[in-house]
Amino acid sequence: MGFSIAFRRALRGVYMKLLREIDTKKIVSWVGTVLMLIALAFIAQRLIMMRHDLNLSVLGSPAVIAALLLLAVMEGTVVILASLNYRKLVISASGIPVGRALSTKVYTVSNLYKYIPGGVLYVLGRNRIAIETQGIRHSKVFLATVTEGVLFAVGALILSVLLAFEHSIYYVRQLEIPFLVRLAFGLILLIAAVILFIFRRRLPGLFANSISSVKNFRAPELLRRLAVALLLITLWAGIFLGTLMLMGQPMTFSLGITVMGLFILSWLLGFLTPGAPSGIGIREAVMLMFMSGVLSEGILLTAMVVHRILAVLGDLAAYGMAMVYSAVSRKHSVSHKA
Repeated sequence: MGFSIAFRRALRGVYMKLLREIDTKKIVSWVGTVLMLIALAFIAQRLIMMRHDLNLSVLGSPAVIAALLLLAVMEGTVVILASLNYRKLVISASGIPVGRALSTKVYTVSNLYKYIPGGVLYVLGRNRIAIETQGIRHSKVFLATVTEGVLFAVGALILSVLLAFEHSIYYVRQLEIPFLVRLAFGLILLIAAVILFIFRRRLPGLFANSISSVKNFRAPELLRRLAVALLLITLWAGIFLGTLMLMGQPMTFSLGITVMGLFILSWLLGFLTPGAPSGIGIREAVMLMFMSGVLSEGILLTAMVVHRILAVLGDLAAYGMAMVYSAVSRKHSVSHKA
């Protein structure tokens, strides 16, 4: 009996020693690298699938190609700006300073995970900030991620209402919702009601914990983050509008405003659709439904494919910018210490 207890204690001691010797940061780094490679594989697959839909004749002009590359760089710049906005949310949620280089690097790497089906890794990848920064809990990083998503959704809703509300409402009224869609929606509501009933006693406690968790967020700070989200969404819509014009779509000021509003609405619906990697398919379907009546459908199809490619290139460009900035910051830090 004594030998058995001693043996178990010895095993436990070896196990604890191994845990102490394991470098958690290195493991997370390796896992992150593998996930990034998987994301790049999904991106490559998506680009290969898109190549048959491209109207290559519009890409024959060097000026058009140069303009498209500039739009891709703009896409990447928007992602970098979003990472800086997210950093402020993490700081507000945790009360702990986070380095710009680290937050930008983690944000742009996890941003590539959105191309992996499921959408979970895109969120979980950001928790590397909690591992790399002492004192920050994973729950605070997750809270910042959720807050960012809410702010982007609210911003997109505001802009779509301001820019294209009447147009989108007109088309929604023309739609005939299939019976199966209505049935699925009813089932979702029924399941939600059952879940709320089952956990009705825990809801007050969960609500109180949620209120306690967001106590670090102040209204002025949230308004600033929302303002930045509105700016970033407007830039995304402007990049799509520029892509349309480069593909040959004639444009007026009022039509451009409507197109931007409908693009933002389609982005919002794709963003809110669970399981769709980066809203792929959902956004395009909504754009076709809303825009085919006001734009040339052939140009619209080509612009959607080209814009998706620009978005992918922009995500990769943002990752490259973040890596360069991280390397420069690390080199500057080492030289400063020396």
